[in-house]
Amino acid sequence: MKDISIVKIGGSVLKSPGDYQKVARKISENTPSGVCIVTSAMKGNTSKLARTFVQAIPDSDFWNYERFVGMGEVLSAILFESAFRMIGKTAIAVLPWMKEWPLYISLKHREGVSLKKTNERREFMLLKKSQRKTKRYFSPLCKENDVVITPGFIARDGKGRIVTLGRGGSDTSAFLIGELLGAKEIVFLKDVNGIMSVDPSVYEKSERIRTLNSDELGIIASSGAQVLNPVSLKYRKGLKKVKVVSVDAESFDSGTEITFKKDITVRVSPAAFSVLTFIGSKLPETPGIIYEISRILSKANISIHSLTISDNLVAIYIEDRKAEVAYRLLSPLLEKVKQLKVLNLKRKIGKITIRSLKFINEPGVIRKIVVPVSKSGINIWEILTVHTDIMVFVDKKDAKKTYELMRGIFG
Repeated sequence: MKDISIVKIGGSVLKSPGDYQKVARKISENTPSGVCIVTSAMKGNTSKLARTFVQAIPDSDFWNYERFVGMGEVLSAILFESAFRMIGKTAIAVLPWMKEWPLYISLKHREGVSLKKTNERREFMLLKKSQRKTKRYFSPLCKENDVVITPGFIARDGKGRIVTLGRGGSDTSAFLIGELLGAKEIVFLKDVNGIMSVDPSVYEKSERIRTLNSDELGIIASSGAQVLNPVSLKYRKGLKKVKVVSVDAESFDSGTEITFKKDITVRVSPAAFSVLTFIGSKLPETPGIIYEISRILSKANISIHSLTISDNLVAIYIEDRKAEVAYRLLSPLLEKVKQLKVLNLKRKIGKITIRSLKFINEPGVIRKIVVPVSKSGINIWEILTVHTDIMVFVDKKDAKKTYELMRGIFG
């Protein structure tokens, strides 16, 4: 259903009962028909429900807890059904106990929803029943009505029991439903008009970013920005575009538009690198070390390609052709900074970068890399992980073979 519009309504825009009619009118102005809404609970409701259950039932009761904490989204869906009908739209809320319900999953572990408002990761598998239900019931319902509303955050398991997708799970619901319906884009309705360059409450000159690619979005979301749950990005497959728009914007054409690239990319750097390693003590507690290193290299027009710092070392990766110059320039720091004791130089290092949204909060990825590389007799100099990126450093002579191994593993 490429003509269907998926709109995910965040809890931040549902601060009071009056917001339901306001949001319904805004959506109708921009997408008069063919809308599938995935709604969050009213702001603060999930936390309130979680606290209420735990205070009433201190002993663990997983299945009833899952049913209870997801009721905020169910109530939101019912309110939106009424709000859209009030403005003359044919609308229906699809609730978990209805035959049209589309999301069926198998939970790998039982983990109760956190009492704290934080994005959570739930290990689950989408059941084939989801495709069958969508094709037979849910998709036709979307064609028959102007608006179909589903509560986010919740699903059913193979036995029909209500389960949740963890905190931030409504974003995951939106991606899952968008994929099931074959939608081209999802609009995330927020209380800010898109993704900002910096938190506007901290710096008033913050600017809206008009376009992002999926790699940039993954880094932004996983680095702490409350844009959307970074884990939800792992469930995007065929979806081409996402928009983040303010509920107060005149048009859904405003905000930030995100386009998606290839799921996993593997690249090998053509350049060779060298690593300069300072050994010392209490280095993170010593202000100015990174500044001094960067200042010296910058004056010599030498770029830092990667950097690692721990209690007793600082490792700086630079282009190999500039290694000897950098080594000479940085050596005087051993006299200037008393915490530094030794400076070593390792030449001819290769770098392979593997990038994917699927790496966000994903356990076991490093093992997938280390085991086959080790079995091939290749020594890994260092592995760095940053949000969506994994950088593998090996001897330059082994870089091509390592790259081919990674291509075989990750496609």
